[in-house]
Amino acid sequence: MKALVARDPVPYSPTHGAFDLVKLQRVVDGRMAHTELSREEKVYVARHFEGSARSIGRLLGVTEKTVTRWREDEDKPPEDGGEQ
Repeated sequence: MKALVARDPVPYSPTHGAFDLVKLQRVVDGRMAHTELSREEKVYVARHFEGSARSIGRLLGVTEKTVTRWREDEDKPPEDGGEQ
């Protein structure tokens, strides 16, 4: 299986916003269980780490369809909640 690597940000940074990249990398490397991650952290991994939806899903304990949806949701513009 191809190693998963972060797409963004620079891999030398220990954090990206509220996300601990070291923790996320440990899950990706198989040194920590996916159950240690929150839903938001799993979404972050699905969106920012390379790999097929199937391999990411297996790694995170979710379905391939869930990973695909999370990735597609990232590409959608935010819905306009204001009145026109």
